[in-house]
Amino acid sequence: MRKLLAGCVCSLLFACAAIAGDGHDHGEEKAAAAPDSPAAPRLVMESTQFELVGTLEGDGLHLYLDDHASNAPVTDASVELEIAGQRIKAAAEADGSYHAALAQPLPEGEYAVMATILAGETSDLLTGDLDVHAAEAMHAEPATAASASGWGFLPWVLGLVVIALALAVFTLRRDRHQRRVQA
Repeated sequence: MRKLLAGCVCSLLFACAAIAGDGHDHGEEKAAAAPDSPAAPRLVMESTQFELVGTLEGDGLHLYLDDHASNAPVTDASVELEIAGQRIKAAAEADGSYHAALAQPLPEGEYAVMATILAGETSDLLTGDLDVHAAEAMHAEPATAASASGWGFLPWVLGLVVIALALAVFTLRRDRHQRRVQA
């Protein structure tokens, strides 16, 4: 009977490991990967001279221009964008970034962006793509609350624990009864 009990316990441990399986992350990666608010669409363009990074925020694009070789901010440049038929001159901000105000909001879709940069004696033309998408599509919710929290396997584990405990109690009582009968 003790072999039966040991087999049940081993089966329970094996079942728990199989249910948890690969990718069981205790929610740690989900917390790190899913910010509280959806990420704004990003624009990244680079050349041998410059790197231009932007985020779509409200009425326009918030831009950061860096020297590609040194990664130092370029704060005294003229930045002009062409996107979705709009030609926009970006205004320098006090923090060294730039703001390109859109005449009209961009609907969902992918947009080719062309940036003309003039900084001192250096000029460059950068191209890139901006993917504008709905906040719901960026963070699609899982189908059920159990799968979203990572506890979808819990009922199975609890059921197996109850069965293992019942078998253990049954086996121990039976062994105790046999010892009394033999004595």
